[in-house]
Parts: sequence; C-alpha cells; structure tokens
Amino acid sequence: MSGPDPAGFSNPDGGLTAEQLAYQQGQRDTLRQLATPRMTVFRGICGVVWGVISVAFALGAIYNIGQHSWGDVVFGLLIAILAGWYDYRIWTLKARRLWLII
Repeated sequence: MSGPDPAGFSNPDGGLTAEQLAYQQGQRDTLRQLATPRMTVFRGICGVVWGVISVAFALGAIYNIGQHSWGDVVFGLLIAILAGWYDYRIWTLKARRLWLII
C-alpha cells in the first residue's frame, strides 16, 4: 500500500513491515558474521609464534645494551615492536592474513 497509513501514523522506514525489517537485519548480521575472522587453531599458533619472536628480539635487544652494540639494540627493538604489533592484531582478530614463521 503506497498511500498514507489509515491510522494516521507515518512509517519512517519506507513502508516496510516489522517482519521485513527483521529479515533485512538478519541478512546484515549474516554478512557481518561471514566477513569477520574467527579464532582458529592456526590463528592461535600464529599468535604464539609471533609472541615468542617478539619476546626473543626484545631480550636480544636488552642483552645487546650490555654489549654496547647500539645498532643491534635498535634493530632488535624495531623487530620486537613490529612483531608485537602483529601479534596484537592476531589476537584481536584484526589481522586478515596470517603469516607463520618457524
């Protein structure tokens, strides 16, 4: 029915019924669930591996401070920060592509 509502109420949704609105919301929810990455075993393994890489490079940078090897300190901290950032993205389900380095 394209005319005004007989009860005098206007429908701001373009005349859609509650069932149609619920169906559209269900379609949007389904698409969002399909597009959202899930926590899988492979994602967990990648997260653990990248966490170990991050900690190992951070410990190496701390060790190199005692050796006065400042280039190695900067390199180790840079790799540790980048690996930690990627590890954070893995655990928060923001990383779309997973890289496993063994």
